[in-house]
Amino acid sequence: MQDIFEAGMVHGRVVRPPRYGSTLESVDDAAVSKMAGVIKVVRDGSFLGVVAEREEQAIKAREALVKAAKWKLGPELPDPANIHAHLKSLPNKTETIGVKQASALAAANARIWEATYTKPYLAHGSIGPSCAMATFINGRMIVWTHSQGVFPLRNELVKVLKLPAKDIRCIHVEGSGCYGQNGADDVALDAALLARAVPDKPVRLQWMRDDEFAWEPYGAAMSMSVKASLNAEGQIADWQYELWSNTHSMRPESTDGTNVLAAWYLAEPQPHGAPRGIPQPAGGGDRNAIPLYDFPNQKIVHHFIPEMPIRVSALRTLGAYANVFAVECFMDEVAALAKADPVAFRLAHLKDPRAKAVIEKVAAMAGWKPGEVGSLGRGRGIGFAKYKNLASYVAVIADVQIDRASGQVRVPQVWAAADSGLIINPDGLKNQIEGGIIQSASWTLYEQVRFDKTGIRSRDWASYPIMTMPDVPKVAVELINRPSERSLGAGEGSQGPAVAAIANAVAHATGKRLRDLPLDAGRVKAALG
Repeated sequence: MQDIFEAGMVHGRVVRPPRYGSTLESVDDAAVSKMAGVIKVVRDGSFLGVVAEREEQAIKAREALVKAAKWKLGPELPDPANIHAHLKSLPNKTETIGVKQASALAAANARIWEATYTKPYLAHGSIGPSCAMATFINGRMIVWTHSQGVFPLRNELVKVLKLPAKDIRCIHVEGSGCYGQNGADDVALDAALLARAVPDKPVRLQWMRDDEFAWEPYGAAMSMSVKASLNAEGQIADWQYELWSNTHSMRPESTDGTNVLAAWYLAEPQPHGAPRGIPQPAGGGDRNAIPLYDFPNQKIVHHFIPEMPIRVSALRTLGAYANVFAVECFMDEVAALAKADPVAFRLAHLKDPRAKAVIEKVAAMAGWKPGEVGSLGRGRGIGFAKYKNLASYVAVIADVQIDRASGQVRVPQVWAAADSGLIINPDGLKNQIEGGIIQSASWTLYEQVRFDKTGIRSRDWASYPIMTMPDVPKVAVELINRPSERSLGAGEGSQGPAVAAIANAVAHATGKRLRDLPLDAGRVKAALG
């Protein structure tokens, strides 16, 4: 490896189009090529980049190339105000899951309640932008990458670079975390394309912040509609649930296309891989759409939307965050219809003793008081799920404080109880639950990808705010160890219960049910009037 670096590492940057599907018509790169430190301007179709001796030189050259490039704009993006209606209008593949049919349906005079909930596009928000290094030496490409899958990435590079697999090596190194698929694989191809243009030189390419925010694949926007009927005893007799979502995985593992960004913009572009769903029981968009509650009649319908007006792929929990938000908020709404306490209402609809145990545990931890009335400014809510209906049981109670003047929601305290079966590492398990709660609180109160018809507008931390340290809640986690049970996965188990607990607490505090995420200051203030 020492021989590889004797020539000295150089630095690269890429220039992205104004929006998806744009075509590079021309670029006057004569002046850029003469800038200090510039080694080469690289163009392949609509892929445009620069290699320079030093990083700051590459950044300056990139800025100059942005001004020198002329683009034919791609199609406009949908109207963000109607994005969920737009997604629902697209062709979809419908699958019915989780059907249960009792011998007798709900009575004709049953009380019926229905609601629709939405989740926006979410970015990974990796603190460090994606980065890779590549060198093309003696006809072989070596790429250092923080991809989550070095072999699937190699397969993508084989397609794009038209090299045999034996001549491409992807070496994993630690990089910025991504909780799914961010730009890690994309930047690896970017680095490889620049390295191919300057053989024998190791090219380090770090995305700029606007590259990461505007071009990574996001977590999909989703819409969930729920309808339920209550019988004379105040229990749910019938549950109807529908969700609309794009795919939740476009990782570099497609056999019928290529799922890395630059491949679509080359002079010989690769086709996009076909979007696919992830089957139950783990599920993708329909993850946690089947409730763990015991309803005599239920039907869950998953509307899978192949067309992606905005690029999406895997983001932590896939569809579970949105589905648990909808299911658990609706459980609170129906509990109110039945004039029942939310904790007692959940327990009355559960048969699984382990599910009941985590709810009872967190209620005891938080000192839950049945029938406690919220006040404008303070509220409390609960959320529960068994992640994927296969992994850890987690129940969460959150307290919120709301500033009426600004609409700002704070979450000072969160309690969580978790059952992950046999516990191997208690501290690691608590950290997973706590980290998931904090991430979920940030998604729930602050985060959404902003865009308009001209393109993605979220390109920095000002246009994509996340929770900062002063607003991080105090989190108390207690574990239920079950040595005679197998260990269960816990890495993404708390995000769904946390969003539901916070949303239910906001409703408890304000008397207003907000069904569209995020619950940011503007939305809360508008609801308060």
